Amino acid sequence: MTDRIIATGFNTGGAEGDLTRLPARLAHMEEIGCTGAEITAVGLDAVIACRLIPDRVAALRQIMAAHDLAYSMHAPIAINLMDEDHAGLMQRAAIVSLELAAEVGAKAVVIHPGRVHPKDWVDCQAQLYQFELEQLGPVADRAAALGVQIAYENISPNRRVIAGEETSYSLDPRLLAQQLDRLNHDAVMACLDISHAQQGAVLWGFDMIGACAALAPWIGHIHFSDSTGLPSTFPWTHEGERHFFGVGDMHAPAGFGAVDFEALAARLPVRQGTRVVIEIKRNFLAHAEAQTLRAAQGFSQIVNEVQA
Repeated sequence: MTDRIIATGFNTGGAEGDLTRLPARLAHMEEIGCTGAEITAVGLDAVIACRLIPDRVAALRQIMAAHDLAYSMHAPIAINLMDEDHAGLMQRAAIVSLELAAEVGAKAVVIHPGRVHPKDWVDCQAQLYQFELEQLGPVADRAAALGVQIAYENISPNRRVIAGEETSYSLDPRLLAQQLDRLNHDAVMACLDISHAQQGAVLWGFDMIGACAALAPWIGHIHFSDSTGLPSTFPWTHEGERHFFGVGDMHAPAGFGAVDFEALAARLPVRQGTRVVIEIKRNFLAHAEAQTLRAAQGFSQIVNEVQA
């Protein structure tokens, strides 16, 4: 039987306009045994003002084609298809992200689901769910026409969430599954961010593994990292302080947080063609890159064996 998880690798991080960084990073991934890579769309300067920049797209395509990796792309995190005030702009940003991915051979595009102010969510929940579906539908149709898939990712309790400025149903993977059920579009799947699910579970008090299992029929993409799930509810000034205390979206190697990856893997009948993308911070890459890749490969093996 064909493996459900077909590729494992890292995200590339921001290029900050310098595409010369990318070939070395992709070559290194191949050398250490990666079979996939996720390209960060922001910082490539291949899209400006929601328009493709042809020479930058061509340069990126050439770089990526030189490496035998299964590619995905992470669209700008700021895309929010529940933002009524910027509805047109958000749709354009999502669509051009898909167009960029199609141009360079990335088969999946990660987008974060809708976020709104908590009061708006309490007052207008049903309308906001519907508005997001109306915004996402045409984007999904464009994805289908381009031959790429949208991977809708459960979000983390970020600073705005903790400050009470923003919330999202997708903090709970079960609610993300319900929204994807409503949309029911062949070009839209779920991206399970494991660390985000752990954080959402601690914040909202649900069973993390059970919630991920509920999302599993939709999962075609996975972001792999660890966290304790404890929210960042006190002031901090340096990313390393969050790691020191063990709070927030740590983007840490497996074993540095509280996720039971083996138990989770045994409960995930994900879709065939799923990719696993490791998202750990640069300080961890410096000393834990190889061990994290092995952990992600081991996780993938369990998923594939359980579902064989």
